[in-house]
Amino acid sequence: REMSVGPLTDMVTTINVPVVGSAEFVRGDFFMEWGISDMLSTIEARIFVKKTIGELLFDGYEDTVMDIGSSLDSEDDYFEEEDEVEKDPNKVPMDKFGWFYKRNGTSWSDGDLSMHTGVDDMSLLGKIASWNKRTRTDAFPGDCGLVRGSSDGLFPPGLTSSTDSISIYSTDLCRPLHFTRSTTQDVHGIPVQKFDLAASNFANSSVCAENACYNNNIPSGVQNVTQCKMESPAFVSRPHFHLADPFYKDQFQYGVHAKEGAHDSSFWVEPKSSIPLKVEMRLQLNVLLRKVEGIEYLFKNLPEVMFPVFWFDSVATLPEHMAGSLNMLVMLPTIMQVCGICSVLSSFIIFFLVFLCKFRTLTIRKEKLKPTESENIIKQMEYSYTKVPVK
Repeated sequence: REMSVGPLTDMVTTINVPVVGSAEFVRGDFFMEWGISDMLSTIEARIFVKKTIGELLFDGYEDTVMDIGSSLDSEDDYFEEEDEVEKDPNKVPMDKFGWFYKRNGTSWSDGDLSMHTGVDDMSLLGKIASWNKRTRTDAFPGDCGLVRGSSDGLFPPGLTSSTDSISIYSTDLCRPLHFTRSTTQDVHGIPVQKFDLAASNFANSSVCAENACYNNNIPSGVQNVTQCKMESPAFVSRPHFHLADPFYKDQFQYGVHAKEGAHDSSFWVEPKSSIPLKVEMRLQLNVLLRKVEGIEYLFKNLPEVMFPVFWFDSVATLPEHMAGSLNMLVMLPTIMQVCGICSVLSSFIIFFLVFLCKFRTLTIRKEKLKPTESENIIKQMEYSYTKVPVK
């Protein structure tokens, strides 16, 4: 709270997502559109609501459309036996609406992720194996629906020093996010390689042909996530439509000001261990407002607008007091190599000194055992004379 720019009690006027979502849900079905139109007019629904930040984000707020949807969902299970009903842990709560309502400590927000541990193959460490026990998602067709990339930014040691790009799978977008190598930086004195969010991530097929299966049939720079997790008119972009088509900025007279650096995302990775030392994630959630011909109330003459709801700035950095330990971990292989080389050299030196000492000892012994020149003369003199007895 101390780091927030304001309290959670601040009031904000924003999109009424349950109302807009219900209109998109019935789009194309004449009878459903007529029914929703009648319901919305009866409850006097509005496209915009005024709520506190706490209600919009964490606490949630009650909404008549949500109550009706929740009651209909309850009626589907009414006649089922209680012992046969198995609660779905991945089911989104429908009693209130809030962007992060009841997300903490739950499994439905991220689902069941399985990744490789590197036991059999270290090169697979951190690579996602399945999501909710599946290797692809129904959100996108073809290769775009494959579950691939790193799970939460875990990479094999040394990978980031030999590759120009890394990928992290996002369960909120149902797709991987690609980061490309940019510059060399340092964090608390530790050299790191910076990887920036690639400009092609949210590009449409006219800019990046490989993105055709992401169904971004809109001006470039915004990702279509309408089929991810729940059917909703949700789209994701960089904050303030940074690097997106000017079409989005031109929708508004003021308030949209993209800024390089302040609205970018990046991974700062130590190249030898591939451990992220700093992560910057900045993304924006948008809701597409457009008319629905069959809904006379509110949506009949609605202009089409990609409306920004909020954007988040999430930065995580290695604490400074842990920098020394990580630096030691990074230098440990080099230290071990130096120690190994020193041990080998020390062994050779000790062996040479022992050999030299042995050699000198043997030489000294031989010198002591060899008779000197004076001793030889004395011996010769002893043999040249005889002792005469004395009378």
